[in-house]
Amino acid sequence: MSRSARCTGVFGDGKHDFLLTIGALEELQEKCDAGPEEIWNRVLTGSWRVADIREPIRLGLIGAGMEPIKALVLVERYAREGMLSGLKPLVASIIGAALVGAPDEDAPAPGKRRGRSRTPSPAAS
Repeated sequence: MSRSARCTGVFGDGKHDFLLTIGALEELQEKCDAGPEEIWNRVLTGSWRVADIREPIRLGLIGAGMEPIKALVLVERYAREGMLSGLKPLVASIIGAALVGAPDEDAPAPGKRRGRSRTPSPAAS
């Protein structure tokens, strides 16, 4: 089973989907002059740059299907001075989903239990 890089988060005017495709990750590298994991680490450690916050959001919105101009308008409105530090958890989730998969994928399906079955195998009898 492959993992999805799509995640959902609250940004600006509501809840949005984010997806960093390979092409978006390549563009992110160019915009931030760093690889995705380096950007992720900068965000997590507090040594981020402005583009490290704004670009994953913009590119993630576009990757999830938003029109590029609408994504740019949202980023210009809600990812600006005085708001950037509060966006670190969202950005870490967007980049993290691209690198290791979305965290909610690990949740068991409704009605399903995770882990080993309590029913003994036929060989154990």
